[in-house]
Amino acid sequence: MVIFMKKAQGSLEYSAMVALALVIILITVFWFGEGVVPKAIKSTEQNQLLAYQNNVETKVQYLKTSGNWESLKTQTISCSNGQCEFNGETKDIDDSTFTYSDTLENAYNKCIYENDLDSCKAIVYVLGE
Repeated sequence: MVIFMKKAQGSLEYSAMVALALVIILITVFWFGEGVVPKAIKSTEQNQLLAYQNNVETKVQYLKTSGNWESLKTQTISCSNGQCEFNGETKDIDDSTFTYSDTLENAYNKCIYENDLDSCKAIVYVLGE
């Protein structure tokens, strides 16, 4: 019985040392690498923003080449309660919590130059996918 207790105690001590070593390794990885998971999340957000910005650039360039930009850039984009209104049209959107209000030109500038994802989303919502 005494031998069994010593083996059990030794096993617990060994398990505790292994767990402590793993914790130290994880802390080191996150400390020096600024975290693997946060970098992955940030990378995903950046990719999403770039996709929206590319979409917005395409749509705005189309408006400029078709001569519609000047008349539409001062129009207000207004989004709330699962809908976005722009230039007299109302469109349903999937995100019922999304709220936004600004002119198309301001939204464009915030999207492209300030990397504001909500501005990019608002433009895509009102000008189409």
